[in-house]
Amino acid sequence: MSERESREQIPTEYNEEQTQRTLRRQDRVQGEQRDKTVSDFPQAAAVGQVLKEMNFPADKGAIVRFIEQSNRPESKEVLPFVQKIDERQYQNVSEVAEAARLVQG
Repeated sequence: MSERESREQIPTEYNEEQTQRTLRRQDRVQGEQRDKTVSDFPQAAAVGQVLKEMNFPADKGAIVRFIEQSNRPESKEVLPFVQKIDERQYQNVSEVAEAARLVQG
């Protein structure tokens, strides 16, 4: 898979409709259902991209500092979401996305 194809698989505001169609097709597949619901695919993906190099566990302050120091273009858009999370230890990116209410499970 080329780098371009990999980037196209990351949900953004430009491919959100395609992402929703894919999820509807996946929901029709027999077997185990998803146990989490993503409320904002582009923002959840952006949080994942910005925090993918973060060393967990980490508390809110460390996560906010990491985002503020990040050179990733998504950093500015995810910072407001992360600033609203509770003050506690987070074990991984998924917990941060849930705390930011981008994922419900």
